[in-house]
Amino acid sequence: MSMLSAAFPAAAAAVAPTYGSNGYVFWQPFLSDTGLAFLQQQVDRVLTMTHESISTEWIMNIHLLGETWLLDLAMDTHLLDAVQEFCGSNITLLQTHLFCKPRGCLPTPWHQDGSSDTDIPLATVWITLDDLDAPSSGALVVLPGQHQLNLLPSEASDHFQFDRVLPTSYLSQHKAFRYALHAGDAAVHHQWLPHASDTNTMLPFRRVIVLRYMATSVLEAEGVALWRRTSGNALAPVDPVDEDKDEEGELYPDFRAANVYFEGRNICLRGKYVTTNPSNHALVVQVCS
Repeated sequence: MSMLSAAFPAAAAAVAPTYGSNGYVFWQPFLSDTGLAFLQQQVDRVLTMTHESISTEWIMNIHLLGETWLLDLAMDTHLLDAVQEFCGSNITLLQTHLFCKPRGCLPTPWHQDGSSDTDIPLATVWITLDDLDAPSSGALVVLPGQHQLNLLPSEASDHFQFDRVLPTSYLSQHKAFRYALHAGDAAVHHQWLPHASDTNTMLPFRRVIVLRYMATSVLEAEGVALWRRTSGNALAPVDPVDEDKDEEGELYPDFRAANVYFEGRNICLRGKYVTTNPSNHALVVQVCS
């Protein structure tokens, strides 16, 4: 059963033409009422399970740790239809990210997500489970249209999340726009769109789910390992694994324990490597320390 609003496909299609000029679009509505309630429940449960050593702002890729509801969301047909506008017809899921800013957390500094000066076909889907429209809610703020300037000059930072941030001298020349999103809404922003987020001083947690998709062709060109879903409860590599290669993929902390890590997986969700539609989405991943 879809977690998305029946009105979402038409709403997404209506705003798609504004993405090129603004660098972002709002999907309003995105979740259905039942979908919102379900996701709030799941995220709250994950938060209670999160080890004290793990930042609730960086709960990564838990769809690979048995949280199959998150993969169900990421592979929703209507969502992939909308993502196809940004990535093309061959779509790979790079990451899932629970971005839950606790009350009193530091603001997220101004930055750009992208590090390449190539305009890569990707989609960062930012789904809010809370009303985020007040400065005190931890809402996202952006510089509309500035993605058209490509990568901007940055400066070194000692922020615990970002080693490069946008300089104050640049930011002072532009007027920021604060997202006004309600629980169940979503937004998509360009990799070069400058953005930041305020301190959360009003909510126990500012609960956001981020889904990151990319065109499969980009990953193929870079020689990145790709995975596909099987008809069982596992992932299989698209190409045979070369046992002679001593290469390890990017590691992510297991949110349930200290000093436990697992390897990420780039999962093909639409296109030439997707030949089946398994009814069982459970994934088994080897967790390593």
